[in-house]
Amino acid sequence: MPVPTESACLWKPPLSGLELFEATLFSQQFGKHFHAAYTIGVNEGGLGRCLLRGDNQHHYPGSLKLLNPGEVHTGQAVSADTGWSFRNIYIDLAAIERALAQFDYARPGMPYFKETIVWEPALRSRFYELFQALTLPSSPLQQQSLLLELLAQIFLRGDPSWVDFHIPGAESKAVAVVRAYLEAHHAERVTLDELARLVNLSPYYLIRSFRQQVGCPPHQYQQQWQLLQAKQALQRPDSIAAIAIAHGFYDQSHLTRAFKQAFGVTPGQYQKVNSVQDR
Repeated sequence: MPVPTESACLWKPPLSGLELFEATLFSQQFGKHFHAAYTIGVNEGGLGRCLLRGDNQHHYPGSLKLLNPGEVHTGQAVSADTGWSFRNIYIDLAAIERALAQFDYARPGMPYFKETIVWEPALRSRFYELFQALTLPSSPLQQQSLLLELLAQIFLRGDPSWVDFHIPGAESKAVAVVRAYLEAHHAERVTLDELARLVNLSPYYLIRSFRQQVGCPPHQYQQQWQLLQAKQALQRPDSIAAIAIAHGFYDQSHLTRAFKQAFGVTPGQYQKVNSVQDR
């Protein structure tokens, strides 16, 4: 019988203050240890077990785990036959402080996760959105926005008194300014703080106001505008790789993935049918 293969990878994404961990474990056991960062994780397969706060806690597939900095715990698969697969995002204290400063209001001090095992599909979806954005080529605006939205949901769920989110107002002028800025700078690495300073709104309030009026957050609007401009450029027989870079994509494969998701065909297929040569 073949021996199951374990795998583990720990790396730093482009967003400052974060680390990502992805593992499939069978026999490896983590002894008592702690992290200096907040841990947000999703258990993907098998059954995990850890000793935490004096109890043996089980991590079922689909559940989230939330650990505070400094909490001593262990970790292992319950069964070496089925193993245990999970992903973690570690967020250091400085990154949490930056996030709290981007909310409308946050209580002084640092948040504390009371629950360690959470079952909430909407929160799990937010986790995967952020993990994917941190793993695949994506804009700083997208990464920053998704991190803020994930933390907002977690903080509200754990202790609503930590943050106070004002109900988004009309903010028509501010949203119009941000839309125009994103269109004019669609190929640039725009940041969330940059947009917030532009209209003198808190970053998270800006995200919610923009979504309320436009139907999507600023980072999605920027990507859609990039796609529309790239689509127009593809009507000429130029290099697809050059078009990708010119309109804010990391490379041709990044454009191809986003273009097919949006329009159902690849840039090459679209260009072949629609490009017009210079007369």
